[in-house]
Amino acid sequence: MLNKMIKINQLLVIFAALAWAAVAVAQPLDDDPAAEQLWSDVKSVLQRDCNGTTRIGMKVYSLERKTTLLAKNSTVLFTPASNMKMITSAMALKRVGPDYRFFTRLYTNGRIEGDTLKGDLYIKGFGDPWLVTEQMWVLVNGLRNLPITKIEGNLIADNHFFEDQERVATWANYSGPEAYLAPMGALSFNFNTVTVYVEPAPNAGEPPVVVVDPATAYIEVNNTARTVENWRDHERLIVNRLPRRGHDEIIVTGTLPKTMARKKYFLNVTDPQWYTLHVFRKYLEQAGVSVEGGLERGRVPVDARLLHEHESPPLADILRGLNKFSNNFIAEQILRTLAADVYGAPGTTENGVKLLKAYMHRLGFDDDRYNVVDGSGLSRQNMVSPDQIVAVLEDAYRDLAIFPEFIAALGVMGIDGSVIDRMNGIRDAQKIRAKTGTLNHVSALSGYFQSMDGERFAFSILLNDLNCSNGKAMKLEDDILDLALRFKRSDVDAEAPSNEKLEPLPVNP
Repeated sequence: MLNKMIKINQLLVIFAALAWAAVAVAQPLDDDPAAEQLWSDVKSVLQRDCNGTTRIGMKVYSLERKTTLLAKNSTVLFTPASNMKMITSAMALKRVGPDYRFFTRLYTNGRIEGDTLKGDLYIKGFGDPWLVTEQMWVLVNGLRNLPITKIEGNLIADNHFFEDQERVATWANYSGPEAYLAPMGALSFNFNTVTVYVEPAPNAGEPPVVVVDPATAYIEVNNTARTVENWRDHERLIVNRLPRRGHDEIIVTGTLPKTMARKKYFLNVTDPQWYTLHVFRKYLEQAGVSVEGGLERGRVPVDARLLHEHESPPLADILRGLNKFSNNFIAEQILRTLAADVYGAPGTTENGVKLLKAYMHRLGFDDDRYNVVDGSGLSRQNMVSPDQIVAVLEDAYRDLAIFPEFIAALGVMGIDGSVIDRMNGIRDAQKIRAKTGTLNHVSALSGYFQSMDGERFAFSILLNDLNCSNGKAMKLEDDILDLALRFKRSDVDAEAPSNEKLEPLPVNP
């Protein structure tokens, strides 16, 4: 019933947007003859076999002249995939600023005598998306340096800053062990994932060596795989994660040739709170803090005393992990945390979406002109237009309080993040700062670029209903941007370097 209502609402939004759209045609809107030539070149790119039934939306907008250079279906709605993360990032920066911090707090209902805590220790999460290995050590050392070397009570996890639902409702079809499907939790660790290393044994017939990081009692390994002599005897190696009562089980099956290099897998966990509590106990013990009690779930008592507060790195730093590497978990954690800050705990995706809609409304877009249901773009129910994404990009560009941090979080074409392997060898490709988006039959690329004569543009290219591979779709996007980089206005006489392909740099001997 829920899925049916969502689909009906999505169709209503699409029909409303189509009725509203007065300009959904493919044309250059700039009167510069150079724009006419650019559009002619872009049309040649769009006529490739990837087009066919593919729906294409595009807008290229001059941030300096405040004019549209090119537009194709720019007011029509498309599934943006991970381009949604830019909207979430801009909203978060606007609302709380680049120096915003997330917290994890330690409380007790007991007392400290010498270096012994006589009572329980509570760890309460407040949505920190960056409680990773290094930060957990900082948290544990903060407690150790009080100093505390012994805890006589239990370790109790409080996860109540978020709603209980660990996945967005529209993610109903996503339930696999892949890292990009990691569940949310107010108390979470390492993006709610584990790393599994599998290395062949020295001798054929022996099980491969399996190492899980972090290694805790929360993860059990069932390894029935075998090392084989050569590739002829090789069967597919499968590393899977299955939920069990109170823990997760990593199952390793298949074979591994003994000449194969060590392999690495990232898998999500099914119980973020319990996983994090196990990691917390292990790190305490490794820091020299013994724990006599057990592990429990609960709430921090109203009369509990705050022992230690851990701050995350600033939001600006966290956004680099979000956008450069398209981390779904970080986006949703940010959305729920800000929802709890504004509307009160528990933080919910529904209230987070209200914040996104409030931001879109401030940009001039009524609710019936788009549809957003999460902060990461993993849901196909998200529907926005190239116009709207460019409006977000322009809004960030014109606000110096957030723009340096916003653009620094985007991938540098051919240099880092999810665009590290794109447009390699194209001169000045690093003048493109972009966010990718990929789902089955969906590809998106939006961001900023600087043309040959130094003019700055915001752009959005959204491709839906792909009838070609994502690789071909990305090549189409890259070729459009290659042309855009070489754009030079007719009234600009100054010489500028071309964006020709570079010769490979020599390798030092």
